[in-house]
Amino acid sequence: MGAAVGGVGDVASAWLVGEVPSSAVAELFATLDAQERRRVTRFSTPEARGRFVIAHGATRQIVGECLGAPPGELQWEVGAQGKPELVGPWTGVHANLSHSGGRCLIAVSRVRAVGADIQRLVPGLDVLGMARRYFPASEARDVADAADPADAFARLWARKEAVTKAAGGRLTQVLPLLTPPGGIVEFVAGVYRVVDVEVPAGFRAAVALAGADEFRVEVSEWVP
Repeated sequence: MGAAVGGVGDVASAWLVGEVPSSAVAELFATLDAQERRRVTRFSTPEARGRFVIAHGATRQIVGECLGAPPGELQWEVGAQGKPELVGPWTGVHANLSHSGGRCLIAVSRVRAVGADIQRLVPGLDVLGMARRYFPASEARDVADAADPADAFARLWARKEAVTKAAGGRLTQVLPLLTPPGGIVEFVAGVYRVVDVEVPAGFRAAVALAGADEFRVEVSEWVP
């Protein structure tokens, strides 16, 4: 899969995760920590439990490979802004995950706080009403004037989610901010740059990094 280019500076890596064989799901579950295993039990359906295991297990596999660390030994703690950060003996990268509609996007940066978001286009969603309610007036007009309003809305929402997840905090703080593609978003927590990411049809995605410097995203498919 091709890469989304946001400039020639830093590089962030992103992996798309799709269907995973049931045998691999069991192996991924074995790498989860006690808290993650407790969270698995709270989901009411096997499908939801499986999605959680795949998302968090794949994140452990990817980050572990980046650090040369056993996936099961990685430790995360939630910081003051609600953002999980690596702690303990294995640190040195920033990672973030998002999942929607059976797809997962995992982004990693070695130098800057990172946020990732993937959105499935939802048929019948009142994107015009939601854009008027949540977005700046100019972005709401962009959605209304777009040839495909659902596509325009999903791209903007993914960018705003990605910035929120890079910074920590609440999505409601970012929704009113302008989020141009490849542009800078000035947030209460600092300055972030966000770029669109190439993903399969029916989805839209974005990755954000802390700081104003340009970056590019190298996107790969992850398989267990």
